[in-house]
Amino acid sequence: MRTLFDPLKFLQSLRLAVELDSKGQILVHGMRFLEPHKAKQARNALKIYDKLLRMQLDAPSKHMRPSVRKLLALGKVEIREGQYVLPESHGLHL
Repeated sequence: MRTLFDPLKFLQSLRLAVELDSKGQILVHGMRFLEPHKAKQARNALKIYDKLLRMQLDAPSKHMRPSVRKLLALGKVEIREGQYVLPESHGLHL
């Protein structure tokens, strides 16, 4: 069985601090300390999984952020054709 990719856990594994600002923008602290190829991977994850990350970061506290598994279990996200999608989006990718 394949492991689900969790973009927030990936970014945290790079020792990046990720949060939403008051305007709903994703803030990342620590990018300048990464090696160039790791920084590129982080930027790609931020770009590709923007909506999913926003769902994860929109939690009452940093300790209560939902994992991708939890979002799937709650029915807030589905996997179709190998892509994360919103259930009501009819195929729009996250």
